[in-house]
Amino acid sequence: MSKPVSTNRRPLPPVERRWKKGVSGNPKGRPKKQESLTSLLKEEIDTICPADKENRTWGDLVVRATLQLALKGNPVALREVWDRLDGKLKQSLELSEARNQPVVLRVVYKEDEEPDGK
Repeated sequence: MSKPVSTNRRPLPPVERRWKKGVSGNPKGRPKKQESLTSLLKEEIDTICPADKENRTWGDLVVRATLQLALKGNPVALREVWDRLDGKLKQSLELSEARNQPVVLRVVYKEDEEPDGK
């Protein structure tokens, strides 16, 4: 009698070593994620900044600082504010009728000029 074969062509383990129906093969579940910089930042951003006399959170201070930079004309801060308020602008792409031809897409980012023309 031949051994039963699974779909990936490996022999199945003996019946006594296979998973039992209704029993989890991973009773402890997925291990917790290790602390990362992102998780630490998310935890800290909602806490009160100890240096702030008005007891504002770090998140409040970051938002205010970004808005102040945007008001001064900082293009990165302005773009960040608009993207957060209205969502990123959708860009459309039109291709010619050249079928079976390789398509080369080149993206060039150009920084805005300073408001005073510099």
